Amino acid sequence: MGGNQPRPNEENDVLDISQLLSILKRRALIILGITTVVATAAAAKGKLDPTYRATLQILTRPVTVENQVVSSLPQALREEQRSPTGAAKGYDETKLRLLTSPTLVEPVVEQLKGKYPDINYGSIVKGLQVKPVGETDIFEVQYNDSSSERVKDVLDALGKRYIDYALQDRLSDTKKGITFIDEQLKPLKDQVSYWQGKLQSFRQQNTFFDPESQSRELSDQIATFRRQRLDNEVQLKQSMGLYQELQNEIDRSPSDRTATLALKQSDTYKQLLGQLLALDAKIAEQGSIYEAGSEDMQILRDNRAKLMPLLEREAERVREEVASQVRDYAERDRALRKTEEELAQRIKNLSNIAREYTDIQRELKVSTDNLDQFLAKRSALDIDAGQRQTPWEIVTPTISPQLSSLQTNLLLGGVLGLVLGIITAVIVDRMSNVFHTPQEIKKASKLPLLGVIPFNQELFAVVDNATAASLFQPNRMMLTASQSNAFGALPFLESFRLLQTNLRLLNADRPIRSIAISSPTPQDGKSTTATYLAQAAASMGQRVLLVDTELRYPQLHSRLGVSNAHGLSDLITDHGDPQAFIQVSSLNEQIHVLTAGQPTADPVTLLSSPYMQEVMEHLQERYDLVIYDTPPLAGLSDAHLVAAKTDGLLLVARVGKTNRDAYEHVLETLNFLPTKVFGVVANDSRKVPTNLYTAYYLDSSNPPPSSPLSTPVRSSR
Repeated sequence: MGGNQPRPNEENDVLDISQLLSILKRRALIILGITTVVATAAAAKGKLDPTYRATLQILTRPVTVENQVVSSLPQALREEQRSPTGAAKGYDETKLRLLTSPTLVEPVVEQLKGKYPDINYGSIVKGLQVKPVGETDIFEVQYNDSSSERVKDVLDALGKRYIDYALQDRLSDTKKGITFIDEQLKPLKDQVSYWQGKLQSFRQQNTFFDPESQSRELSDQIATFRRQRLDNEVQLKQSMGLYQELQNEIDRSPSDRTATLALKQSDTYKQLLGQLLALDAKIAEQGSIYEAGSEDMQILRDNRAKLMPLLEREAERVREEVASQVRDYAERDRALRKTEEELAQRIKNLSNIAREYTDIQRELKVSTDNLDQFLAKRSALDIDAGQRQTPWEIVTPTISPQLSSLQTNLLLGGVLGLVLGIITAVIVDRMSNVFHTPQEIKKASKLPLLGVIPFNQELFAVVDNATAASLFQPNRMMLTASQSNAFGALPFLESFRLLQTNLRLLNADRPIRSIAISSPTPQDGKSTTATYLAQAAASMGQRVLLVDTELRYPQLHSRLGVSNAHGLSDLITDHGDPQAFIQVSSLNEQIHVLTAGQPTADPVTLLSSPYMQEVMEHLQERYDLVIYDTPPLAGLSDAHLVAAKTDGLLLVARVGKTNRDAYEHVLETLNFLPTKVFGVVANDSRKVPTNLYTAYYLDSSNPPPSSPLSTPVRSSR
């Protein structure tokens, strides 16, 4: 195979699901037999040693007034104050241990001691099984014993004991719960009182009832003062502008003044300004008449001089009045800003006070809620204690004990027998150490599966070997339905046609001219494969030479109906002409045969001789295909010598016959030899669908004329 060829499968010993299913199918009779024997033995034992069984079911947590009240409480309180009978984590396991504990079982033993002197705690617990029913609060109590009467008496006594114990335990737990709650009520009331006083002191200290309402009130005040400040800023800016305008006006000469808004609002100033303007007009008028130093002009100037101080004083008064307004608006702005800052600081301080107020309110609410919840729980426990309602009840009382050993033993025996049967089947199958399917052969070698030769039972009985080739003739391929069903010949022959086709297409660029056919061990069907492969190639128009290289025990000539007086051994020994030793097969004139010749004790010397190499090269030149039927590969070197001088080797393995170890050993040997292995052929496969071939070739509505059917020769080699 050489270094580039795949190695044998190293994981054949690993049993996968598909292999297991195949083993179960092959060894079904073994599995069925062992299962039947073991189940029958177990059932017989159960009948000879009877066991009776009965059950009762107990509801361990029914709905009571307490459950209803407690379920209405918040989740946090239910988790924190869960009663001892609550469904805490792991409580089912606690119940299971409790129901089988000496505390509950010993009183039953004492009660039944008079009727059953041999009864004790150990005997009851041995046959007692307690298990929960699904995800419910129901427990199933089951008891097994050899006496049906004792089974019923024990279960009845246990049921009554469970109910009595649950009532006593509940009352005890209820009283403990009431005591615990009473102990917690005083601290809770003190907490509520403390936080109520804290809230009252807080309100008195801060002179308000609610920080939120106080905060809203302060916010409203800030908004009001901010609006007032903005209005005052507008008036302040207007007054300052008026003052600046008035100052600029006063700096001018009286005759150039235009009377600002403030001066216009002064009637006195307007009168004085009018008089001044009138005198100026009169002086101008009289100046054109009188001289500048005249008495009339002097009188006018004196009157004007007297009017000017009055006008200046009035302007100064108006200016002071406007300046006073500016100072008033500025002072008010400062006051409003200061008030806003004070209110903002109060709001800032109020946020801290509000947080303190919220904390007090929250603590008071938590304390009040806890107190209310404990009071509600206290009321629920008082109601439950007064009703004396049992927490458990029997939902399914004990019925007549049933014989369980027969059914149980039969079931267990069947399961055990099935397991033992499967184990035995696997062991037997592995001990056989053969291949059972073509897929196993392919998987073990990782070589191409070039052909699958179907099993045909009738071929073993064939004695007429001379007519085998007739099936490969074109006019012999149509079979009647009775003929096809009788011999299954079509699938068998078509498998060789397919094998030959695969070989021809395997190396299309360089057609195969010579091929060695061998198998790991004898009886694998290599000679059968060689014979029918030659016939298939001949039927496709090739000139075929079939060479028997089995020089130790030649048999191929007897199957092909030719003489073995002179053959390959004689040819090599005498260095004769190969054509003189070649015979034409009576099966098909396209098939020539070179028999093995006289047996020899040392075939290796002949097969490895140089003349053998010359003969093989000569034959390959004269024929389209030379097929060498070689000895088995395991333990012999003959096949290796021949295969190394051909185009390649075709390995035949027989389903249900070829030894796995020998097969893998051969593959390991081929792995480091230069011999090319084309692939493997799985012989005697029982999984080829014969009906598919028959249905393809047969037409029931127009059957072909019947013709003599020649059955192919069968060789076990």
